[in-house]
Amino acid sequence: MKWKTWVKNNPDTLVLSDQTGFHRNYSIDPYDGYYNIGPLMFPVGKVRRDLGTKERILGLEIAGNAKAYPLNILTKKPGKFRDSLAGQNIHITVNDDHEIESITNDRDEKIAHIFSYWFAWQAFNPDTAVYQENKK
Repeated sequence: MKWKTWVKNNPDTLVLSDQTGFHRNYSIDPYDGYYNIGPLMFPVGKVRRDLGTKERILGLEIAGNAKAYPLNILTKKPGKFRDSLAGQNIHITVNDDHEIESITNDRDEKIAHIFSYWFAWQAFNPDTAVYQENKK
């Protein structure tokens, strides 16, 4: 998510300083290259093959029911995705910059969520459902 979007949605955010007392260049991503290629850094057991091992997902868990939403499907185009999980309607809003801006229920209450890799999400949620794109 871009900083401008974050601040718009979270205007009271506090920003940590990069003055940590350690000599480190915080403008360089230490995991560059890890995201798309190479093996996992740590063993996680058997990885389900529903999605690519390092595919990025939005993970939701409601009343003990888990669901993974592939980001490459959600962020294709701006708009609102509607789905349900554990009897609760879910609204996922994607802005014009193709960022997930909010995840809410019918009462417009925020739903707790996490952005993760598929391998990690399914390791902690082995019975997770996977959102399927509705092909009309």
